[in-house]
Amino acid sequence: MTERLDLSIENLSIAFDKGRKVAVSGVTLHVPAREALGLVGESGSGKSLTSRAALGLLPKTAKATGRIRLGEQSILELSSRQLQRVRGARIAMVFQDPMSALNPVVRVGDSISQVIRSHEPISKRDAYSRAVGLIDRVGIRDAKVRATSFPHEFSGGMRQRVMIAMALASKPQILVADEPTTALDVIVQKEILYLLDELRREEGMGMLLVSHDLAVVATMCSHIAVMYAGQIVEEGPTKDVLARSRMPYTIGLLASSRRDKSYSRLTSIPGAPPPLSESTTSCRFAPRCPLATDACRTAPVELLEVGPGHKVRCIHSEEASSLQNSDFRKLDQETAHE
Repeated sequence: MTERLDLSIENLSIAFDKGRKVAVSGVTLHVPAREALGLVGESGSGKSLTSRAALGLLPKTAKATGRIRLGEQSILELSSRQLQRVRGARIAMVFQDPMSALNPVVRVGDSISQVIRSHEPISKRDAYSRAVGLIDRVGIRDAKVRATSFPHEFSGGMRQRVMIAMALASKPQILVADEPTTALDVIVQKEILYLLDELRREEGMGMLLVSHDLAVVATMCSHIAVMYAGQIVEEGPTKDVLARSRMPYTIGLLASSRRDKSYSRLTSIPGAPPPLSESTTSCRFAPRCPLATDACRTAPVELLEVGPGHKVRCIHSEEASSLQNSDFRKLDQETAHE
């Protein structure tokens, strides 16, 4: 039996503009074999950059430091040619926009078979046969016929299934899914998530699921890491992060997804994340936090353990556990009237 690989990210930082703009700062994550980790945060929090760094897919203008290990391989130390051999074969990615990720002038069966042939010494005929099998496996009917179709002939949900088939083509041990249900309706979203979870279990893969939606990752992941302004601000077992959150930002995310019957609209977190040019060791969420004090704005804030495997970056973690939707609602209303 093939030994399964872990994905470990240690103290990862990603900067642009010769280090003047830091998008990701000191991120440490662990995706065990056969387990799923959810990475959650607002748009612009750095979660997609973190996931792309795991495959060596950062833009040329980005500078990454720290360590990313896939088993015993150090991703950041691999050459472009070495990365090509690793991507797909050992770690693969499902992108959030399949229409831009798929080649519009290549039939989907050929796209999938090309992935297989790039990693294995296999004939074109056998690779195509496997591609048809993968199309069938991800739930697309009449796989042999649909393999001859172009991407524009599929719906959004079907295109995402094709992307999943491509990601599984060379039997990777780690799957990174970056917002895999963006722009899909609720029913299709549920089907795609169920498919990803089913395939992960069948193949024994580790999975990093990136999303802005806590509810999405809660159904699939045993552990959650919450990201804000390039940092991990809370992480731990899913049940603890959701039921006993100790970070105001996480509580705000939960509040923004739950409608209160006494309030006419969803609660929102007022304000916006700090710009990349602002580098600070103090709490980056302080300007938007109902519990913020002077100490939050001036003192360094570390990621500290508040329970078994449960870590929080907040000096008011005890008080945070009593925060309510109304606390964010009040701050939201005050901000709207300024």
